[in-house]
Amino acid sequence: MKKLSFLLLATVFAFWGCSNDDDNTVLIEKTTNFESLLSTPESEFAPTEGEVVSDYSKKTTFKDTEGLIEFDHYFSDWGFGGGITYTNKTDITTPGYNNISAITASGKLGKVYLTVNSSEFSPAIMTNTQPDKYKFKGAWVTNAVYAYLAIKDGNDGYTNETKFEAGDWFKLTAIGYATNKTEIGRAEIYLADYRDGKTEILNSWKWFDWSALANAAYINFEMTSTDNGEFGMNTPAYFCMDTVTLIEK
Repeated sequence: MKKLSFLLLATVFAFWGCSNDDDNTVLIEKTTNFESLLSTPESEFAPTEGEVVSDYSKKTTFKDTEGLIEFDHYFSDWGFGGGITYTNKTDITTPGYNNISAITASGKLGKVYLTVNSSEFSPAIMTNTQPDKYKFKGAWVTNAVYAYLAIKDGNDGYTNETKFEAGDWFKLTAIGYATNKTEIGRAEIYLADYRDGKTEILNSWKWFDWSALANAAYINFEMTSTDNGEFGMNTPAYFCMDTVTLIEK
């Protein structure tokens, strides 16, 4: 009887262990990828048709290769006009808004990555296309060259008066919303931090955790800075993002 009880107990533990492993494999992670969408070096998403939103701007959307997330994109005759775009550009030396490169000159895992410009006129919104199946986990982020050079050298390609001083900071906020547009959570990360004697400007890919807004139907990105003027924020409201990650519910 003792041998039978021990065998039964061992069988139960073995079954539980296999079942636990199976449960783990069910929680599949999915990451966005755009590598196959650009075949030409030093290029970017360049739509020609879209919804007219102003005299100089149109709006369209695009998705990653698996169709997991839809991104809002604004454009005009001169190119990217705000929201979110994808690119494989590598210029890390030219200041100004025409340069949409990441300061890393590449994506986290490949050549193609996302560049984001957020404003009240062209909000940077990304939507989970399968919210019943997946939830947001996070993404890798870094500075765009435009913002990086403006903060580090004061060279924004225009006023050249944006160099950070002691106490300054540049912050990215991801805000999650339900389908009814109710805010359900937010997460923050500093892209530059000159507080408490620091002179830190992000120049590599850093993980941005979205646990607080995991169940959002869509995310809107906002950017804030201590450097502001008569017409709003002086720091360029640009950053770059790659490998947006979803996890199965």
